[in-house]
Amino acid sequence: MTNITFYHWKPPPPGWMKFNVAGVVLEDEAGCGGVLRDDKGVACGFFSGWIEARGTKMAEIIASKTTVDMYIGSSLKVDVPLIIELCSIVASEWLKNRSYRLWLLRKFFGDIDYGIKQLAQFQIAVIHLQSNGMEDAFA
Repeated sequence: MTNITFYHWKPPPPGWMKFNVAGVVLEDEAGCGGVLRDDKGVACGFFSGWIEARGTKMAEIIASKTTVDMYIGSSLKVDVPLIIELCSIVASEWLKNRSYRLWLLRKFFGDIDYGIKQLAQFQIAVIHLQSNGMEDAFA
């Protein structure tokens, strides 16, 4: 008998938005992508593009910065709390705890911190890689 585990996306709590982000690095090419969804699972926005990154952790930090910048540029920032879900535990810890951050990425973190201060409420969450299918495809 084979034991199979299925992972699927879960909506944010009522009244919240969730931005799932992914950063991907394959050999010399890197990309990031993200999908913004409401509490009913409706996609409200997305981004995708090539980036310069030296690893998936850095790619997910760049994706997180893009997410915050995009969300702040929307009209939702004042009233609607945001959850950012990513797959990297290390990148998540870098975002949550300043003492873990790499000095090399201080500019990115400074920009992210500045953006987060403008949000009504904010959370970082880590999900299993297989739950982030659409975002991985964008990345």
